[in-house]
Amino acid sequence: MSKLLASPDPLHILLIEDDENDALLFIDHLKFGGLVFDWQLVDSEPGLLAALEKPWDMIFSDYSMPGFGGSRALELVRARDPDIPFIFVSGTIGETAAAEAIRSGAQDYIIKGDYTRLLPIVDRELRDTRLRRERREADQTLRKLSLAVKQAADSIFITDPAGRIEYVNPAFEKLTGYNAEEIKGQTPALLRSGYHDDNFYEKLWGCISRGESYYNTLVNRRKNGELFYEEKVITPLKNNVGDVTHYVSTGRDITARIQAEAERKRLASILEATPDLVAIHEPDGRLRYLNSAGRHLLDLKSDDVLEGRCLKDIFPEDTAEKLLVDVIPYVREHRYWKGETVLTVVENRSLPVSLVVIAHQDEKGELEDLSIIARDISERHRYEKELRHRATHDALTNLPNRFFLIDYFQSALERARRNNRCIALLFLDLDNFKRINDNLGHASGDRLLQQVASRLTQCLRPSDTIVRHGGDEFTIMADDLAYVDNALIVLRKLHDAFEQPIKLGHHEVYVTFSTGIALYPNDGDSVEDLLRHADTAMYQAKASGSNQYCFYTPEMNARGHEYLEMEADLRHALDQQAFHLYCQPQINLQDGQMVGAEVLLRWQHPSHGLISPAEFIPLLESSGLIIPVGEWVLREACRIHRSWCEAGFDKLRISVNVSAAQFSDGNLMKKIGQILHEEAMPGNCLELEITENVVMRDPVNAAATLDALHAMGVRTAIDDFGTGYSSLAYLKQFPLNVLKIDQTFVGDLGRDRSDEAIVEASISLAQKLGLETVAEGVETREQLAFLQTRGCNMVQGYFLSRPLSCDVFAELLPKRWQW
Repeated sequence: MSKLLASPDPLHILLIEDDENDALLFIDHLKFGGLVFDWQLVDSEPGLLAALEKPWDMIFSDYSMPGFGGSRALELVRARDPDIPFIFVSGTIGETAAAEAIRSGAQDYIIKGDYTRLLPIVDRELRDTRLRRERREADQTLRKLSLAVKQAADSIFITDPAGRIEYVNPAFEKLTGYNAEEIKGQTPALLRSGYHDDNFYEKLWGCISRGESYYNTLVNRRKNGELFYEEKVITPLKNNVGDVTHYVSTGRDITARIQAEAERKRLASILEATPDLVAIHEPDGRLRYLNSAGRHLLDLKSDDVLEGRCLKDIFPEDTAEKLLVDVIPYVREHRYWKGETVLTVVENRSLPVSLVVIAHQDEKGELEDLSIIARDISERHRYEKELRHRATHDALTNLPNRFFLIDYFQSALERARRNNRCIALLFLDLDNFKRINDNLGHASGDRLLQQVASRLTQCLRPSDTIVRHGGDEFTIMADDLAYVDNALIVLRKLHDAFEQPIKLGHHEVYVTFSTGIALYPNDGDSVEDLLRHADTAMYQAKASGSNQYCFYTPEMNARGHEYLEMEADLRHALDQQAFHLYCQPQINLQDGQMVGAEVLLRWQHPSHGLISPAEFIPLLESSGLIIPVGEWVLREACRIHRSWCEAGFDKLRISVNVSAAQFSDGNLMKKIGQILHEEAMPGNCLELEITENVVMRDPVNAAATLDALHAMGVRTAIDDFGTGYSSLAYLKQFPLNVLKIDQTFVGDLGRDRSDEAIVEASISLAQKLGLETVAEGVETREQLAFLQTRGCNMVQGYFLSRPLSCDVFAELLPKRWQW
């Protein structure tokens, strides 16, 4: 038995037979022959079609069956598989029919009952079938290979062992320009470009002659003379004994890639040489490439990796966010964006740059990456800034000029309108400047103007605008003034600043001005009007003599003179003992006993009589006199308290108001300690009243000052509570004793529900913080009753007593008020 028949794997046999007995006899014979197989019986066309869905090794078929002939069965089988062995088994088939069956594709036939040829036929057909299938597969593979070679994009040619070309594919013809007819019989030397020397080709032939494959890049020449680059693989083909029979050369045209790489290198060298920062980013902002200039600006070394870096490592966070949120979406649509921004560069410097962002798309039109080009424009900015400065500033004094004032005034005017504030425009003309130029020379005159500009800058607020109009004329714009009268403060500062002479070499020059003043909104609402009116007022001042000023509005002139006269008189008030203290009692609401008094400053003017504090206190503060006068008030209050103690009323305390300037005075603690010691005053009998706004101006330093006062035993009270913007978080940390409810809220008690709610809340807050409460400005019994029922501790006001001179107040010391 052959190896095929003796195989342990069973054969799959399909039997087409309408007589079951004949079928069983046939199967028994196969089994008797020792054949291992499984089988299936069909007797109709549908049955055969269904069975053909499975794989079969051999098919046996009766030739003649009722309703279904063997010829039809053969036709159906061959339509499915041209190689499967098909053998007729019939008792009626004749030689003619058998011959026709063989021509139609049957492999053989057997007469029923005579099975002597059955096993040899099976063995033969199994072998033939395998060979047929192997040949068919080989033919198919060959056809595929041939088609692949013809359709290959790579150039292919085959040579004999001597290197003569026997075959070229169409890609070779397209690449070289030579067709198959003219290249056959030639050697590849026809393609040499001269780029490679003889040694190069000797190594090539040496490699393939040894039977080894050769890999390299060749520069060859087309038929038309053009050069092309080719990735070359040459493989020897060998016969069964190892002799080389042919060489197969495969070449891939990489000319475009080589040229692109060369172009890329040229571009890369340009990018590396450019002083502009060039970066390539992913669409999500991740950095892919950064040139040398960019690395230098960002302080990155050449070997620093870019992985993990993004836009926020180059740009400030807000700029990077703008690029990601606004610019990149715009570039996605329009492919280009240009603008200016700032880079964060080495040493955390900010560098202004012009920025170009370009989108690069792939073949599908999808965004692939973004190029960012940033050019340093700091020099341009510096130049532009210098040009703007030259256009808006005076070259000699470096002060702003008239053009700057005109531009800036509009924004100042808008602020003044929005905040209901005033603006003062002061037009200054130096007195006798021509005489200085004539006597000392123009150089000295220039130095004088420069020193005048310096003094003006130093004596005024940083927010004030000082302008040189030209020649010896200057303009000052003081904006954000609460009242038009505040322009007089500017005049006083100018007067003080130029009390001392200016030194010009060995000469001393006293500088005075003729000053004209125009005010917004009184004298106009445009810079042109105010300048014109101030100029007019300046000439009026100059007509009155040197060192004079004049307001454009006559009423302001009178008020200004009165203001300056009053300030001058205030400077002598201490020496003339014109200040006096009045006392207003503070009464305990529970028992009607006096617990202390608040001292109030009064000024007895020699010609105008008693001056209201509302008129002279602002002058004391603006002139700086509040410091010495405040010290006098403290000492005088302690002296008054000593007189109370001598009269037997040593339990009373005396309250003194402390101004903002005093509270910020670095010597305040030293002065208070010295006064308490010299006047033998117990610290707990002195109470300092500080307004809420003063404390909240600088809560940290205020807390330190209050702690120091507390350590000295001095009581502290928050005055005018409710009129400022206290932070309760700070208030609860301050070492306070008293909370004074402002008379603004007390005046409408019984008539205004809002004021009542504020007073009740203030009393409740003080109780929770462990503070006493004093209500100011109590003028009616109804107000008193309201405060008493709400738990207020103390009251003061006209209903109890108006402020009294110390002598008259002393008579009230033993009094007890009845409700």
